[in-house]
Order: sequence, then structure tokens, then C-alpha cells
Amino acid sequence: MTARDQALIDRLRVRPGRRLVRLFVGLLVISPLVFVFPWMIWLVAVPLPVFLLAVFEYRDLKTSIRGISLRRDMPGIGGRDQPFSIAWTLERTDGPVLLGAWRECLPADAVPELFGQPFTFADGERSKTFTHEFRIPVRGQHAIGPFWIRVVGRFGLLEMQRCIQGQSEIRVLPETYHSPDDLRKDQGAEFLLLDKATQTRQHGTGTEFESLHEYREGDDPRRIDWRATARMRRPIVRRYQIERHRDVMVVVDCGRLMGGDADKGSKLDCAVDSALLLARAALQGGDRCGMALFDDQVVGYLPPLSGVSSMNAIADCVYNVRTRWRESDFTRMFTMLQQRQRKRSLIVILSDLVDAETTIRYRASLSGLARRHVVLFAALQTPTVQHIATSPVETQIDGARTAVSFRLLRERAQALHSVRRSSVTVLDLPPSQLTIPLINQFVELRQSSQM
Repeated sequence: MTARDQALIDRLRVRPGRRLVRLFVGLLVISPLVFVFPWMIWLVAVPLPVFLLAVFEYRDLKTSIRGISLRRDMPGIGGRDQPFSIAWTLERTDGPVLLGAWRECLPADAVPELFGQPFTFADGERSKTFTHEFRIPVRGQHAIGPFWIRVVGRFGLLEMQRCIQGQSEIRVLPETYHSPDDLRKDQGAEFLLLDKATQTRQHGTGTEFESLHEYREGDDPRRIDWRATARMRRPIVRRYQIERHRDVMVVVDCGRLMGGDADKGSKLDCAVDSALLLARAALQGGDRCGMALFDDQVVGYLPPLSGVSSMNAIADCVYNVRTRWRESDFTRMFTMLQQRQRKRSLIVILSDLVDAETTIRYRASLSGLARRHVVLFAALQTPTVQHIATSPVETQIDGARTAVSFRLLRERAQALHSVRRSSVTVLDLPPSQLTIPLINQFVELRQSSQM
């Protein structure tokens, strides 16, 4: 914003008050009576004292409105479509009774979009506080402000309006990441079982030494530690666990196909939700996790980081991504992964396939990745196409739509089959049901020691 634009916004705006408008309308209505009753000529002198009162009121309003300051208290982070509170505190210097109203400019995606209230400062009152709850159903970074305030003069002749600059930012994160305790009970139960399974299966499948234990029936005799056995005078075996500190790269497609509507937002929204939860599971398991975003070019890239504290950096990388409705091209993303990710890693790709041409490009890139890395391709279905394919046909238009949907589903199935033949693990799921199977598949690949 230029200095000129700032000056125009901060400039005080004055308009006639209701009483002034009513007064002049009344004078205009009765002015023709002067020709009938000459003694009413005194009405000509009425505007002069009104003008003097308006000048006095203008100076009073200018002092009062410039003496008002705003303090906005709100969280810096919120969950998508989760309520959060904003508290506004208006403060002023000591003064007489003051009437007015205020209005806050909220993001276009906020519910409600505009919000304001009238207010009254009593004689000598210096502050007033207003609180209200809002929700924003779209993730990303949103600005709150500017703040508009309008005050009425003590005689009601003038009203003055002022814009108080100063915007506040709020980062709206996926609700499952921002508040994991709010997950549905069935999801929470599956995560709990997943954690228990991970803990019980850590031993005996990896090559990283974990501890020494007394030999039990069923242990592999080849893992007996003879030195420890001689020292303890009873059989002691070495126990191993899955290697930690491996690299996991989560790649999210932000192209045209990911902008399709799903049960919970768009397909891209569901992909971001699952990507964040998968990253958390990987970091909590001791692995390093990175994030990459692409459409027809690389939109964002974060190299693998370690530690649960890295979730903040991962969330910052992905929470504000939006689809630009461009055709996805995995070639550039593939090139960057080949250059930067030389260590054998698990590459998790959240995307979709729809036609033969896209499949050929994807398959060539995925085959190249699969030679060096373990690749998991999660294909997000389009619920609209699935719904049309299963809906009853009543008109010719319905028949045409159904035929097209079946053709799309057939081409998509052929595309996924082609990708599976490239040594790539493929998941084909509705966007709203992606998270749990994705994490389970990650754990299976992790336990199989393929990484």
C-alpha cells in the first residue's frame, strides 16, 4: 500500500447526521409557505446557528474520534472450521457521552464475513470490550482488519468515520493437526491400535542392535551372543529393532485434479490433512521427514528434518498451499528428488491419475524413483465421479453423464494398474478415508525393512 493510499484510508470522513438531514428536509418542505405568510421569513436565519453548531460539533468529533484506540486480542493459530474468539477493546481519553458503531473487516471465508456493533461511552468511561466467536472453514493465512469506527455528535448534526489500521493474522491449520484430541473416536481407536502394533513389532525384524535378553523359546539361535552367554552363564540373545533416522519425503500434488470437491473440502485439503498426520507419525517413530509440493512446477520443497519439533516447519510449508488449477507435471518434481534425495528413502506421493497421457509421464518418473527409493503412490478418488456412476439413470443427460463417468473410472483403473507394474505400492482411496490406510501402509513398509 502506497503512502497516498494510506493517507486516503486514514482520512476522516464526515457526513450529515440524521437530525441535520431531517432539519433541512423540514425547512425545504415548509419554505414555500413564506410566499403565503411573509412573517415566516425568519426561517432564512435558521441555517446560520445550525452551521455554527455543526462547526463546533465537527471540532468535538475530530478530537473524540482521534482519541479512540483499538486493541484486538485473538489467537495466532486456529483449526479449520473450528470456532475461535476475538476480543476488541476500545479505549479513549476521558470525555463526555459518545455514541457510535464499529465494524471489523473479516476474511471473505469467515463466518460471518462482516461483524459490527453499536457502542456507547458513558460520561467518563474510558474503555469498552466486545467479544465474539468466528470460524474459518478454509485453511491458510487470513487477515483480520482494518477496523472502522463511526461516532455521532452530541447534537446529532454530524457523523464522523475513521479507519483504524493494523491487521492481525491468523493461520488456519487442518483441524486434525491443530487439535488431534478432536479426532473421531473410531479414528482415535485405530491410531491407538496402530501405536501398540508398532511397539510390539519393533523387535526382531531390523538390523539395528536394541538390547540383550535372556534366551526364550522361539528366539533365533543364530542371534546368541556367546560372550554375554559365557559371562552370564545362561543363553543370552541379541535383539534388534527397525532402523531409525530414515528419510521420508511426502510429495503433495497441487494441480487441477486436486481441486475437485470431496466430502471434507477439496481433495487437496484431504491430502494436506493426511500429509501432516503422516509426517507426525514418521517423526514420532524416529525418522526424518520432508515435504514437497508441485503442480506444473515445484511449488515448495522442505528437505527431511528430524525431531517432533520439526512439525512446525512442515506445517508452515504446506498449510497455506492452494491449487492454481494447472495441469500437474511430475517431471520437474522427479528431477528435484533425484538431485536432492540421494539417500534411499520412502517417497509418499499424494496425487491422482485420470488419462493415458498423464499416466505415461507419471509411470516413467515413478519407475525412475522406484529404482533408488521405496515409492508409495496414494491415488485420491473423485467422489463426484463415483456418485454419478452409481446414481440411477432417469434422463438422456443422466445416461451420458454415467457413460462418461464409467469411461473415466475405467481409464483411471488402467492407469493405476500400469503404475503398480512399476514396482510402486499403490493405494486407491476416497479422499476422506485416506489417513488411516496411508499410515498403516507406511508402517507396513517401515516394518518390512524395505527402506
